[in-house]
Amino acid sequence: MGQNFSKIEVGPAIVEYGTGADLVKFETTIGGVVLTTETTYRDQLTDQTGQTIVGKRITGRNVSVTVPFGEYELTVIPKIMAGAEVVTGAGGTKVNVKTGVGLNLIDTAKQAVIKPLAHLTDADYWITLPLAYSETDLSYSYNNENERITNVTLRSTPDEDSVILILGDETVTATP
Repeated sequence: MGQNFSKIEVGPAIVEYGTGADLVKFETTIGGVVLTTETTYRDQLTDQTGQTIVGKRITGRNVSVTVPFGEYELTVIPKIMAGAEVVTGAGGTKVNVKTGVGLNLIDTAKQAVIKPLAHLTDADYWITLPLAYSETDLSYSYNNENERITNVTLRSTPDEDSVILILGDETVTATP
């Protein structure tokens, strides 16, 4: 079997989070977008086989996307940070970031789509989290060496079909 170098993918991506008026496009990242899946397992043992594993079960699977967003835009913060609100009035705009204590992030879940720049119009290369909630932390350095970054982690939660991640075109359906 020969090597197929055309299947080697490199390069940056954009992330679209939400739809319609709530859509946020993360088009400027610093450090790269990273998709991670983490599966947890439980070993099954019996007294008769001692420490020999006789079965192994999946106990859960989690998916996250980290997005080091490099653009500073106040009105985006409340769309990606639970407990933050935009206040617009005389003199301009501000964002109040509240404690958020007690907020259920699952209630804020929206679709997230990763689109590699080299394949922005080819859904076969996209990655979709059907329902993802945002965990956002600010890390704003005020110096000559670092950019101000809004660290966004989008974590997937199962949709009605227990799907947490789609690799490729989400519109593909099974043929009977």
